[in-house]
Amino acid sequence: MPGAGRPSGAAAAAVELAVWWAVLAALWLVLVSSPDLLECLVGAAAALLGACAARAARRAAATAAGASHTGPDESGPR
Repeated sequence: MPGAGRPSGAAAAAVELAVWWAVLAALWLVLVSSPDLLECLVGAAAALLGACAARAARRAAATAAGASHTGPDESGPR
């Protein structure tokens, strides 16, 4: 069924960044002793920077390994 698989392009990038951001922001909140508004804002900004760095590192590792895309292998039989 078309469209029911993994998101592609910008949608996949947005999903990946959102997941990384959520994980890193939750980790920040767990490690902060008394979260107030300023701590949450700083944590959200730091989590966004970390999410961007994690995505860039994953893409660099995939490119170095020879996998230029993250989708299924399209060289098989049709």
